[in-house]
Parts: sequence; structure tokens; C-alpha cells
Amino acid sequence: MKRSAPHTAGSITATEGDETLDEAFDLLSDPDCRAILRAADTAMTTGELAETCDIALSTAYRKVERLSDTPLLVEGVRFDPGGDHAAEYTRGASDATIEFTDDGVSLTLEAPDTSDLAGGFDATGVSAD
Repeated sequence: MKRSAPHTAGSITATEGDETLDEAFDLLSDPDCRAILRAADTAMTTGELAETCDIALSTAYRKVERLSDTPLLVEGVRFDPGGDHAAEYTRGASDATIEFTDDGVSLTLEAPDTSDLAGGFDATGVSAD
């Protein structure tokens, strides 16, 4: 699976003619994808998402692959001290707005605010070793 670029707080807008617009609407129309997005409010591996959403693991892998190709789902890494790191996923949007204009349809996704995550790196007694 390819690694998605990290998204920062702010908004991402897809408009008519943008492949992301069609793909996002297609994914949001899929009940399994919506279940994955609901569950991904905290970081989860594909296996955890499959179990939480009660879908087959192979289906979860396909859906996560498609979702992570859009700003809807963000891929990260769960570090393991033993070196068995795993990909984990979180929802890439906290809010979505659809707008109808003379130019067509646009979809704006608001990225969640992750500024409070930096505080965890300042914790005393925590080591990267």
C-alpha cells in the first residue's frame, strides 16, 4: 500500500473535473466504506477495522486501499518495539460540505485538528528507544 501524504488541519476542496470528487462520492455511497470511516476516529489497523466493522478482511483491505487514496482516510505507522510495525488508519476529514454553484458541485473536507497530538511527544519518561 502506498503511503499517503500527511494532511494538516485545514480544508481540501474537490471540484467538477477532479477525479477525487467522483471517487469520494463513490466511496461515501458504499456502506462498508462509511463504516470504516466511522470506526477510524482512532487509529486502527486494517484487521482491527475489519473486526470492528464486521466485514471480511479481504474486503477491508480493498476498501482501505481505495479510501487511503483520497483525503478521507490517512495512513500512519504503528511502531512496535520488536520491529513489527503496522500500517494504521485514521479518518482524514472531520467534516464535509457539498456546495452547488454555477460551475458545478464541489466537496470540501475539513481535516481534523491534530495540534493536541504534539503534546504526547513532550511526555517525561517516554523514550523512542
